Amino acid sequence: MKKTVLYVALAVSVLINIIILCVLLSKTCSSKEDDGSSFSNIEVRQEVAVAMAKKLVCENLYYPESYDPVNTIVDSVFYNYLTDVDCINAAVKLIDLRNEYEAAKSSYESNDWTIRFHGNPSGPFLEHEREARSEASAKMKELQPKIEKQQEIIRNRGTEKDGEFIGWQVIHRYRASNNAGVVSFGNVLFVLDSTMTQCYYRFSLDEDEKNLKSIRETIENELGISSND
Repeated sequence: MKKTVLYVALAVSVLINIIILCVLLSKTCSSKEDDGSSFSNIEVRQEVAVAMAKKLVCENLYYPESYDPVNTIVDSVFYNYLTDVDCINAAVKLIDLRNEYEAAKSSYESNDWTIRFHGNPSGPFLEHEREARSEASAKMKELQPKIEKQQEIIRNRGTEKDGEFIGWQVIHRYRASNNAGVVSFGNVLFVLDSTMTQCYYRFSLDEDEKNLKSIRETIENELGISSND
């Protein structure tokens, strides 16, 4: 009788340990799925990426029905200055602010030259130039601290998460009609989360003023990083 009870207790103990082990394994598997292992199957990963790329592209098309996918490349992506949203947003703002600053600087220099060329005479002839020069000077002073603020955001970015897997990069090429009805190609890179349900950022790969190349060069210039690409 005692042996029977002992065997039953032992069996129950083993069963409990098995249940606990299964729970732990289940949690481990769930954690791995969050890390992107659910897309270990290349065909599944490609299929989901193509569908997500179509959704994101068509949201911004004048004629979504004209969308025609050409090519899609999927790869894992890790946290760095080009996936740091705060850093990217600062770079985009910095590009805009510098363009504004250069426009104001050009206006200042042009009007200043005109005034100097005419010997800075008084009278209504150069009143417009003097006002324009003054406005340009004020604009430059207004923009300078804004530029420095964005520079600081980039230079002081946190690096503690650099190298961590965050999801997938999807390079997508497609053709579609623009607002004039002309069919043209588009090239874009999406940074998606590990489940490919959320888009962290969208980079243009076309010859745009704020494409991936311009943003990367802006950030790397502030971080003192040289790139051969």
